[in-house]
Amino acid sequence: MSKSLTGGSKGSNGNNPYLFSISKEAVVDEIIRPHEIGRIRYRGSIWNAKCLQGITINPEEVVYVVGNDNITLIVDTFPNSDDNYFDKSNKKSPSAKSLFMFGNFLLFLLILL
Repeated sequence: MSKSLTGGSKGSNGNNPYLFSISKEAVVDEIIRPHEIGRIRYRGSIWNAKCLQGITINPEEVVYVVGNDNITLIVDTFPNSDDNYFDKSNKKSPSAKSLFMFGNFLLFLLILL
């Protein structure tokens, strides 16, 4: 089974297309404390929610749904791209040397034309 956003090994994949198909914005209905579950109003329903950050989110604050852990939604206080919670260390950017070599190659092609 795949790991969920919280590290558990339930069947949750963290990006349920049904939950996120319309809007990711929600409003806190019941206070969300660090490492505890609160409640949010999302798409016309009340949902259990938790925040992975160690912050308290008060009622009526706007949050953004970024994933799910089974039927509990994972929220954040700012909108973000879908991959903010995932490890980006395996994505390598090109080195300066390879960019320099590519630039020289393009310059050489331009001279030949």
